[in-house]
Amino acid sequence: MIFGPAMFPMVFFLGKLLWGEYTKRPPLWTTYEPEPFPEVVYMPSICQVNYPDVFGGCEDIKVYGDLAIVSCDPYKKQSNFLTGYHPGVPDGKVYVWKYETDEKPIEINVQNEFGEFRPQGVRGVPLPEENALRIFISNAAKNASVEVLDYDLATGVTSKVVSLRHKDAILDPNGLAPISSTQVFIANTLGYPYSTLYGPLEFISAIPFGTLGFLDFSNMTNITGKAVGGTTTPIGLEYHDEQLYVASLQYGIYSYRLYIPPDDIDPELVAENKSLGKMHFYPGENVYRTPYLPTHITYSSELDGIVSAGINSYSGEVKAWFGGRSSSWAGLLVDRKGPDEQPLVVSDTVTLGLRSSDRKWQTLFWDKGGENFSGMQSMVVENGRRFGVSPHQAGVLICKSNGIEAVEDTRAVKSKTQSDDASASTGEKRSNDKLEHMYLAKDEL
Repeated sequence: MIFGPAMFPMVFFLGKLLWGEYTKRPPLWTTYEPEPFPEVVYMPSICQVNYPDVFGGCEDIKVYGDLAIVSCDPYKKQSNFLTGYHPGVPDGKVYVWKYETDEKPIEINVQNEFGEFRPQGVRGVPLPEENALRIFISNAAKNASVEVLDYDLATGVTSKVVSLRHKDAILDPNGLAPISSTQVFIANTLGYPYSTLYGPLEFISAIPFGTLGFLDFSNMTNITGKAVGGTTTPIGLEYHDEQLYVASLQYGIYSYRLYIPPDDIDPELVAENKSLGKMHFYPGENVYRTPYLPTHITYSSELDGIVSAGINSYSGEVKAWFGGRSSSWAGLLVDRKGPDEQPLVVSDTVTLGLRSSDRKWQTLFWDKGGENFSGMQSMVVENGRRFGVSPHQAGVLICKSNGIEAVEDTRAVKSKTQSDDASASTGEKRSNDKLEHMYLAKDEL
C-alpha cells in the first residue's frame, strides 16, 4: 500500500508513452478500406495483367521512357527465415521490357560474381552522353551485393560495370536510391532471409535492426561505403530533388534533405566552412504516416510526387505467402498547402484510420481482397499508365490512367478543389518527433 499512490503516475506516463509510440505507426490491426472509386479500382476496361508466363514473384518496378525494369524472384517462397534458400533453387531474374511496343520482356544477364542471385530493388540512372541507362540491382542473397550494369538504349546490349559488396553498407539489401551514376543508398532490412530470428523479431517488435547504407564507387580502385543510419524494416528508397525518402514498414515514410556539394564550388568557401565540401544530411526530418504498411516507393515524374504501395495487414500478407490472396493498395503522397496556406487534409476514405494531420495520401489503386491483383508491393505511374508488381501474383499490372482527380480537402474551406499550381509543402512536422525510430548520421558521408 505504500507504493499505491506512486504507481498511478507511473502507470499514467507509461500508458502515455506506449500510446504515443502506437499512434506514430500505421494502423496495424484496424484498417479502413476505401470506397470502390471507378478511377482507382481494377477495371477490365482499363487494367490488364501482362506476361504472367514471364514475370513471376516480382518485387520492384521502375519505368524510364518506354522501358520498364522489373526484378523478380519466383522462388522466394521456397525459403525460410532460418535456412534461407535450399541448395539448387534457381536464381531470380531482372527484365527489361519495352512496354510501348509490347515486345516480349528480355532477361538481363547480370553476371553475378558472388553466387546466387536474389534481386529486390531496381533503379536506373540515365547516361545521356552514352545513350544508355545505368541499372542498379540489390541482390539479397547470402553473399549480398549491389549489381551495376549499363543498358545500351540503341542496341539493347547490357554490359557489366561492377559487383559491389561492403560489410557495412550492404547487409540484406532491399530498396535502392542512386543519387548519381556512381553513388547509391541501400536499405538493409537485416531480417530476410539470412539473419535467423532477427527478421521475425524486427517485423513484430519494430526494433530498429535495419540500416541505411551508402556506397561511392567514383574511384574504382578505392570503393568507399558506410552505414549512415538505421530504422525498422526499411523496404523502399527513393531520391528526388535533394530529398531522400525511406519507407519503414513499421513507421511510414521518412524524408531527409541531402546536401551535395556542387562541382564548381569555390575552394575559398570550403576552406572557411569544411561542411560545404562534404555531402551530408541537413538536421531534421519529415515523417509521413501511411494508411497501410509501406513497401516500395517510387517517384512519379508524371504526378511529380512519391507513390507508395502497401501491405494492408499482417494477416493478409501471411495469407498471400501461403497461397491466398491479399488486398492491393497504392497511393500518392500529397504534401501541399491549400489556398489558406495550411497543409491539405486529403479527402480519401482509405486515410480515415489516420489522424487529420496525417491524411496526405490519395488512393491510386485499390483491389479489395486481391481478387484481380493480389498483394501489390510496388507501383509507379508514368506515361499515362499505372504499373504494379507483386511477389504473390504473376505478371505486371498496367492500368491506363484517366487522370488524377483534383485533391479534395476535408478542412472547412470555401472551395472543394485545390488549384493545380498549389505550391509544394515541406509537410507538417510532428512536434513530438525526436528521431527515436529513424536516426541518421549527421556527419559527412
